[in-house]
Amino acid sequence: MPRIEKVSDFTNTLSALPLEHQHKLSKKFISGVMHLAENPRLVPLLELLTRPSCSEADMHTARAIAQSVYAETSPGSDISEMKMNCQSTHFIAHAVLVCSASVKPGTSPIHVANKVANYCRMAQLCLHMGHGEEDPDFSKAEAEYSKMMKEQIAILEAFLSGQDA
Repeated sequence: MPRIEKVSDFTNTLSALPLEHQHKLSKKFISGVMHLAENPRLVPLLELLTRPSCSEADMHTARAIAQSVYAETSPGSDISEMKMNCQSTHFIAHAVLVCSASVKPGTSPIHVANKVANYCRMAQLCLHMGHGEEDPDFSKAEAEYSKMMKEQIAILEAFLSGQDA
């Protein structure tokens, strides 16, 4: 198995996986950031995401909860007063929406796991941005974003090597 060293390697590897594997990885990515969410309605989704498989009813429930939280945490019309920790929850809800979306058989390949991974990194980025300053402080956010990217690569490599299938 070739090493995944760049974001493009990560993206290409994820997009080559069957949808079932992308869903498994997506659930792992979301589970890794669920603790960042500040909405208690998302808490039950963590248990759901750690199950080996979910029923259609479970996925419908997850999607309904995530849709509600997603709408509730949208930035609204005045982005200047946006709370970044709220946006972190918004991105986590968006990741759950992508992961729980119904996919019609025979449709063209979609990049579920890559989209979910991106939303999870955005959640991490938002939570760790400096708040209350004239200009946002990205120094800690950048380090946390890089750390999460490395963690996601490690999850993917473990999955591919069969250690975490």
